[in-house]
Amino acid sequence: MAGSELNFFYNSMLAKALVQLVPECDKRPLRQWFDKLADLSDTEKQLETRNEYMWFVLMMLQCQKIREPFRSPPPAIVPPLRDLVPPQVYEEVLVANDGDMGWLDKSVAEETPAGPPKTAPANFFGEQPMPRRGIVCYVAAFSDRRLL
Repeated sequence: MAGSELNFFYNSMLAKALVQLVPECDKRPLRQWFDKLADLSDTEKQLETRNEYMWFVLMMLQCQKIREPFRSPPPAIVPPLRDLVPPQVYEEVLVANDGDMGWLDKSVAEETPAGPPKTAPANFFGEQPMPRRGIVCYVAAFSDRRLL
């Protein structure tokens, strides 16, 4: 997979996980958009378009407020993002995420090296809260298939 495809795959998996945080009425149209964007892979221009859309969807999901055109199913032919999203919506999403974008301004040289983890992996379960009665269960499930 090329870098652009890996980026889209990663972003789409992240978006599919974050869609659980939005109201139920916004979930179906977003999933339709995800399917439509996944189909845009024939030309370099389509790949660029789908990456722009997925980036914008992630920005909306980050502030947990879905805006048009993503509140309705995607059009048959997906135009460039700038032609479909009104400028005021685009600006609103960017401003809503402005506080979360500070990491983009830091260079790699400014980053301090990460220290050792506070909890050693072997001690992870020992430091978790335990119920007085019952059990603790940790489960993670991911899929790229839609539920039928």
